[in-house]
Amino acid sequence: MNFLNDSYGLDLLSIFLILVSSFFNLFYFTRIVASIILILALYRVFSKNISKRDQELKSFCIHANKFLGKFNRALPNYLPIFHFSDLAPIFSKISKWFNEKKDFKIVKCPRCSQKLRLPRHKGRITVTCKRCLHEFKLKT
Repeated sequence: MNFLNDSYGLDLLSIFLILVSSFFNLFYFTRIVASIILILALYRVFSKNISKRDQELKSFCIHANKFLGKFNRALPNYLPIFHFSDLAPIFSKISKWFNEKKDFKIVKCPRCSQKLRLPRHKGRITVTCKRCLHEFKLKT
C-alpha cells in the first residue's frame, strides 16, 4: 500500500463525480458518459499531482457556492480529504481481529452469559467463569 501514500485521495469533487457517474449509469444511452466521468474521478483519487487537484477542488467549490448561493446555502470552508494512509490503522485492526479469531474461541457462560475467551486447539477443557465462578466443560 506504499504506492498509494503519495496519491491525492478522495475529496468532495471526486465524490460528486462518482455520484454523477452513478446517475448517468442508470440510463442505457448515457453509460459511456458515466464511464468517462468515473475514470476521471478515479484519476483524481489516484493522482500524484496534489497541487493541481487542490486547484480543481477550489474551483469546484467556487462554482458550487455560486450555484448554492441562489438557495442561500454554501459549502463549508474546510472539507476533509480522505488519504489512503488513513487506511493503515483500519487494516491493522482487521488483521488483529482475524488473528484473534484464529487463536481464540469466544463462548458465553451458560449461567450468567458472560463472554469468555478460550484458547483454541486445547481439546476438552474445564472452564471457570470469572464472574459467577460456574464450572463447565467445553471443546476448544
